[in-house]
Amino acid sequence: MITATGSHWTLPDYYRERARRTPDLIAFRYWLQDEWLGLTWLEVLHRAEALAAALVAAGLTPGTRLGILAPNDLPWELTQVAALMAGAVVVGLDPQDSAERLDETLLAAGIGMLAVVDSANFLRLPAASRANLRGVICFSDEAAPAGVTQAWWRWSALLASPGVAPAEGLNANAPALIVFTSGSTGHPRGIVYTHAQCAVAVDAILHAFPQIHPDDRLVCWLPLSGLFQRVINFCAVAAGAQSWLLSEPRRLLQILPIARPHWLIGVPRFYEKLAQGLALAGREGSPQQQRLVAWAVDVGARVAASNRAGEPPGACLRCQHWAADWLVLRRLRAAVGGEVRAMLSGSAPCGLAVLEQLQALGLPVLEAYGLSENIVPVALNRLDDYQAGTVGRVLAPNAITIADDGEILVRGPGVFHGYLNAASTTPAVDAEGYLHTGDLGQLDAQGYLRIAGRKSEIFKTSTGRKIAPVLLESVLQQLPGVDHVVVFGAGRKAPVALLTLADPQPENLTNAAAFRQLAERLAAAVPASLAALPGYSHPAGLLVSLTPLTVANQSLTPSLKLRRWALEARYQPLLDRLYAALDARAGERFCEALAPDLLMLGL
Repeated sequence: MITATGSHWTLPDYYRERARRTPDLIAFRYWLQDEWLGLTWLEVLHRAEALAAALVAAGLTPGTRLGILAPNDLPWELTQVAALMAGAVVVGLDPQDSAERLDETLLAAGIGMLAVVDSANFLRLPAASRANLRGVICFSDEAAPAGVTQAWWRWSALLASPGVAPAEGLNANAPALIVFTSGSTGHPRGIVYTHAQCAVAVDAILHAFPQIHPDDRLVCWLPLSGLFQRVINFCAVAAGAQSWLLSEPRRLLQILPIARPHWLIGVPRFYEKLAQGLALAGREGSPQQQRLVAWAVDVGARVAASNRAGEPPGACLRCQHWAADWLVLRRLRAAVGGEVRAMLSGSAPCGLAVLEQLQALGLPVLEAYGLSENIVPVALNRLDDYQAGTVGRVLAPNAITIADDGEILVRGPGVFHGYLNAASTTPAVDAEGYLHTGDLGQLDAQGYLRIAGRKSEIFKTSTGRKIAPVLLESVLQQLPGVDHVVVFGAGRKAPVALLTLADPQPENLTNAAAFRQLAERLAAAVPASLAALPGYSHPAGLLVSLTPLTVANQSLTPSLKLRRWALEARYQPLLDRLYAALDARAGERFCEALAPDLLMLGL
């Protein structure tokens, strides 16, 4: 493991030191011409230095803000390293963002040079944004489109250009990255992080996971435009781990048996779908095979429960577990490669049922908690220090306190210094250096942190009751067949919920009776699923929809968080109709079609 020591450590130093320590180990696997190719750490360093020299010759100067608008791939990684070597500031841009949001981001970040995957991606940008750029790097090696007046460089030509790599000696306190918040409540805001802050984050994570070894394998599939995946990739460099670069996230489950990762990162939605898929796989085969799988999973669940309670399983249960693992569980784990030691989850809470189901199979999901405004994760579960249902213990060098109203406050060297282009009075960090996260939480007696939702998301009903929608949503999302849940009800007499269905069967799209039966089964299961929560927090009605919530239809952020403000505005007329029906039929159960793909139900 490379540890950033001293005050002069920068991100390129990780790559230089890694190439010195393990020059011949594979750094990256990337897809090219229908096969997975490998690049060693020494080859990465040489190519990055050559590209850095070419970028400097092309006019990239220290402090230039270079945007990368492309899916995850080798050019993304090498261009980032090269730009950092040249003293530039790298800004990740999500190709799935709308042209309007990209335009806003380019302007806010002051991007002078832009790398794009192809000319079509470039031409998506508004003409005014394109005109502000000094130069464009094209990863696909296409010629400049007609009418382009700024410099246009083919990436492979830059990589092959002769030149002298920039001298070492970057200032560790110089800006390295600009990341943009996902904008779940409005416009995205930029955050600048220095080389030194990035190094602090890498050190903190690797000290929490000393089990990561050189030549361990990871899959890079979350957008590199975000902070989470990029910091994990820097950790892979410091640890010497191999990253498989996946440009099409939809292919993840196809790639896992090939890549056989030791560590897997993801968001709750991925783990929920993985758990659903493994449960379906366990119900295949003959009745005898299904009984064997059910027995093995039950044994795994009892072992996992014993471990969670801090009571090692007895000899009999250990023997059963050995047999269950050999006969069944290891075969189920083969879906994710068969060598996963742990899976990390961030971005949002993961349902306890999903965590327990995967742990029973030998796939522990370690939840973590962080936010864009602090590059160091605030808290995380470790492989040897894990508490299901929490986000783990606070990660040094963070220090946290819980405010009187339950808000989590954090301070440390990874905390940002304000939003890009915002006034210094932007409310975020108080006079004592604490970042007001906007998240609610509790620290238990053992030091584990539990997240209770966002302050801004908690609303009051007209009866004065406070409702934490995230808590309701996390429970309802565990109902069979449910994809997403959004709870509404601010200022209303009771909350209601929108449920979208996970992978509905084709007949449900056209068969109104089947759709209605499915919705009514869900409605009937709601009260029991929420039995542990106060009755006033239970939804009085449901909207059940066959239309999924996606990034493309602006329902989710690129990090797969709900765009609540947009969803509430979009569904407002339908919510009004649901509340009117609840008033007119007080205490009555009902189910009515609002559209072929949308039902409203009174509970």
